[in-house]
Amino acid sequence: MELISIQGQPAVAALIAGEIDLLYCIPHNVISAMAGGADLLFIASIYNRMQYRIVAAPGIEMAEQLRGKIVGVARVHDVSHFYMRLGLQRLGMNPEQDIRVISVGGQNDRVLALKSGRVAATIVNPANALILEKAGFKTVLDLESLGFPVVGNTMAVRRNMVKERRATLVKFLRAFMAGVKKIQSEPELSKKVLARYLRLKDGDVIEENYRFNSGQLLESVPAIPLQGLRYAVDSLIPTVPAAKGLKAESLIETSILDEAVKGAH
Repeated sequence: MELISIQGQPAVAALIAGEIDLLYCIPHNVISAMAGGADLLFIASIYNRMQYRIVAAPGIEMAEQLRGKIVGVARVHDVSHFYMRLGLQRLGMNPEQDIRVISVGGQNDRVLALKSGRVAATIVNPANALILEKAGFKTVLDLESLGFPVVGNTMAVRRNMVKERRATLVKFLRAFMAGVKKIQSEPELSKKVLARYLRLKDGDVIEENYRFNSGQLLESVPAIPLQGLRYAVDSLIPTVPAAKGLKAESLIETSILDEAVKGAH
């Protein structure tokens, strides 16, 4: 296989155009394309855990103290905003009225926005939360503890691939599951790989990256959690109204993974 890095909407466009055969990504851009009529399907998903923490500036000890404050997300109405709203609602807050949300960009941009004082809090992954905590900031809400259903990084294909290149997709998923097994059984090798590609030196940060990027949070069988996919569809409705007509069950093809699992035993 050939591995190509493409971000955002261009990646989905490449899949639809047949320039790539499989897209490994968070599902939201693919769901948006499906809502617009793209003939795509999800065949597997991994990291089906909530991997966000809300981190606040020094002096803010609880999430409830964010009332009246500016909070940063990647983009308004994206997945990070969606789960931040859910988390604050669970605490009895009204995220539409109690806080002001602004778009500040990716993980690194959000870290910088908090450090510079541009925002009073932001939502980041556990490794970046640890980096911020070491700099004196405080995690005020670990969304992982709330038990929300989540769909993680999905694998999407064109519908015709399921028929025309079924054997290749089955082989891919078998190899993927073998890779997951290696990550879990050889943690020291996995940490070296993470440190290399993420350019990490701090041992604690490497350990935290392994915990949430690898380790036991990886599903040995990358099945798609239906309720998590429903949440993902719901999160898009404010910006992609056509998503309201999508049924999560119709966006999934499970037989490829079923065949891969049978062949792996």
